[in-house]
Amino acid sequence: MQENSYYGEDLIFIISQPRSGSTLLQRILSGHPDIQTSAETWLMLHPLYAHKTQNIKTIYNAEWASIGVNEFIDNYTDGPEIYDDALRLWAHTIYGNALKKGNKKFFLDKTPRYFLIIPDLYRLFPKAKFIFLLRNPMAVLASEINTYINGNWPFINELAPDLIDAPRLILEGIELLRSNAIVIHYEKFASDPEVNIRKLCKQLNLEFHSSMLDYSKTEAPKGRLNDPTGIHQHTKTSNTSIEKWKKMANDPQEQHLAISYLEALDRPTIENYGYSFDDIKKELTKTNSNTFNSKLIFPWDIAITSKEKWGFKEKYIADAYFSSLEKGNFMGKLVALTKAFARLLKKFA
Repeated sequence: MQENSYYGEDLIFIISQPRSGSTLLQRILSGHPDIQTSAETWLMLHPLYAHKTQNIKTIYNAEWASIGVNEFIDNYTDGPEIYDDALRLWAHTIYGNALKKGNKKFFLDKTPRYFLIIPDLYRLFPKAKFIFLLRNPMAVLASEINTYINGNWPFINELAPDLIDAPRLILEGIELLRSNAIVIHYEKFASDPEVNIRKLCKQLNLEFHSSMLDYSKTEAPKGRLNDPTGIHQHTKTSNTSIEKWKKMANDPQEQHLAISYLEALDRPTIENYGYSFDDIKKELTKTNSNTFNSKLIFPWDIAITSKEKWGFKEKYIADAYFSSLEKGNFMGKLVALTKAFARLLKKFA
């Protein structure tokens, strides 16, 4: 590494699942006179993914680009640390300009999908502050259902990284950073904001200002990538949403998804995240699914799977579900069978 390089000493990252209360925490911290922030920047994802060949799609072929970048670095430079130094200088220029323009000392970057690059961020910016905001994953799912999914169950696959990968990667990040990881649970923060924000400011080496807790006069970060609903319902931290996830037990579709999601994450992940697997399952199964009327259920295993990987069975089930909602059970299945037959004819034509 180059001497006098930039190691993120003026950066604060919030790492979390989406819908974990990160926008609320960001708004409160942005009320500090020394902190500048924006809507989600997604700034570091593109340059750090230049080395990666999986889970990235580009018109120019990301796999070839990664080969080219890595071979150039290996054959014609002093090695990968040169690329890291270049990224530090690049980041310093952009973040630094934002700080200069806002006349602030610290930039707070709240980009939930940074959970995908925690080791990279820590390698580049070991002097940055990393806040890991954890929330009951069932509350995250409930919020996703009410905010973005809204009955479009196959859209759950678009959120698979946030729902399935994020908790595991966040736990790995906390383990990697150890004492350098600042961990805060949404439920504790929402229940007693002053105590927890005071403690957080101390961990960030910042002076606590009581005015931060009332964000009604704090300017909202500019940009579209932010919480479109919850943050606008209050001007101060509220604990009213902590228990809302339990209502999923009263709807057969949501209950099915929640129990399936809980089991997909598994007991160790839930327990290490700071929640009780047994208590969550008990709440979700308070209403026996057999007591529900014969309401249609869209299966979790199909919803979480990309449509590109659906076979004839999955396509038929999806067609039958949505057609039945519109036309009734019998006609819905008939429509689905017709579509399945058309697909078969096309396949063997």
